Amino acid sequence: MNQYILIKRNEMKQPTFSVIIPVKEVGSYSLDEGLPGLQKLTYPHFEVLLLPNDSTKNDQILLKKYPWLRIIPTGKITRPAQKRNIGARVAKGEIIAFIDDDAYPSPQWLEKAAKLFQEKKVEAVCGPGVLPKKTNDWERVFDVLLKSPIGSGGFAYRFTPEKERYVDDYPSMNFLIKKKIFLDLGGFDNDFWPGEDSKLCEELVNRKNGKILYHPDVLIYHHRRNNLLDFLKQHSQYGFHRGAFFAHGDKNSRRIAYVIPTLFVLYIVGLAVMNTLTLPIVRMTVLPILIIPLKIYIAGIIIQCILFAVSTQNITLSVLAGMILVMTHITYGVYFIKGLIIGWQKKDKIY
Repeated sequence: MNQYILIKRNEMKQPTFSVIIPVKEVGSYSLDEGLPGLQKLTYPHFEVLLLPNDSTKNDQILLKKYPWLRIIPTGKITRPAQKRNIGARVAKGEIIAFIDDDAYPSPQWLEKAAKLFQEKKVEAVCGPGVLPKKTNDWERVFDVLLKSPIGSGGFAYRFTPEKERYVDDYPSMNFLIKKKIFLDLGGFDNDFWPGEDSKLCEELVNRKNGKILYHPDVLIYHHRRNNLLDFLKQHSQYGFHRGAFFAHGDKNSRRIAYVIPTLFVLYIVGLAVMNTLTLPIVRMTVLPILIIPLKIYIAGIIIQCILFAVSTQNITLSVLAGMILVMTHITYGVYFIKGLIIGWQKKDKIY
C-alpha cells in the first residue's frame, strides 16, 4: 500500500503530515533510530520524505520495509534548506513537519501536534528536542550546557520540556508548519543558511502576524554534537547569523541574551588593554572595580559547575562543562561581531 493511499483514507478529516528529513546520505542515525522511531508513531496520517544526495541499492529495501517512506535524491543540491524546500513542494500532507536526520520522534509527536493545529489558531507548532538515551560523554556535557540558564540564555525550553508558550523563533530540528503558509512565505531562504529557520520565523510572526506555538508534548529526541570542535563550530555559526540578523533589524534577533556574549568579549578585551596600557595608579584604583563583573561571571560558572555535579553525579564532566561554557560564550561573541559587520554590508545574503 503506498503512502498516497494512506494519506487519502482519512475519514475523520484529521490533518495529514509530510515529515521532511534532509540528509547527505542515509546513515546510521536514520537506519537505527530515525526510521524505526517514525514507525512507532501513533498517528496514522503521515508520509516521510527522505532527501539524500544520491540514490543507493538499499533504497528499495527501505521503501518496502516502510510503506510511508518516499526517498527523493537531490543530486548536486546538498544544503539542508534547499532540500527542505524541495520536499515541501512535492509533499502530499497539509502540514510540513521538519526534523533533523540525527533526531527521532516520540510516539505521540504527530498526534499531539495534530490536536494543537485543530484546537489552536496557529500557523506553526514546535517542541523540545531532548537528549536520547544512547549518547556519548560529549553529548551529555553539551546537553547540560544547553539546558542551563547561563548556557542557553533563556532558551532551555528548546532542549527540555517546559511550559506551553508562543515563540517568534525556533530551529527547524522540530518545526511543523502548514504547507500553504510555508509556500506562501517562499520557503527557506538558502542565502541565510544555517539561519534560514530564524528568517522564516521572523517573516511569519513579525511581518505576517502568524503564530508559532511551542508545546512540551510535541517532543523529539535530538542528538547533540559529539565532539568539542563541532560544538564550537555550531555555535560560531549561530553567533555569525544572529549578528547578521541583528544588523538586518530582525525583531527575533534583537534580544539582550544574544548580545551578552559579545559584550563579554569586548569587556575582556577592554580589561586586557587597560591592564597593559594604563598607568600603575589606574590599575591599582580603577581596575579592581572594573573587574567585579568578571568575578561575578566566574562565580556564576563555579555555581553552575556545582549544579552540574549534583545533577550528573560526575565531577569530571561538570568541570569540563564549565570550561566549555566559557569557550562557547567567547566563540559565539566573536562570531556575532563578524556577523554584525557582514550584516551591515549585505542585506540580501551573508555569504
